[in-house]
Amino acid sequence: MASNTVKTRIQLKNDTEANWNKAVLFVPLRGELIIYSTDETHPFCRFKVGDGVTPITQLPFSPQGSGSIGKLDHKLTFGNGGIYVFDGSEDVTVPVYMGRYSY
Repeated sequence: MASNTVKTRIQLKNDTEANWNKAVLFVPLRGELIIYSTDETHPFCRFKVGDGVTPITQLPFSPQGSGSIGKLDHKLTFGNGGIYVFDGSEDVTVPVYMGRYSY
């Protein structure tokens, strides 16, 4: 069976809130991520997810503009010399082992 390799990059839409507010007729595709850059009022990036129907200025921020994800629906479990579980409720520090040395 033959296989093909496709090399590609995904470019997400990223701009300031002032510029997004000018795009009153722009309707993001269903599932399209729209990223709002940090600014003087918001020291964190915010994003909206398009539904294919609603103009960007009427979409809610995800998750509702809170600025943090909060607790995840599904825990992320990973390990490298131990098991670490991340559910968004608190920070997790994972040591990275490369050869004989710990970083």
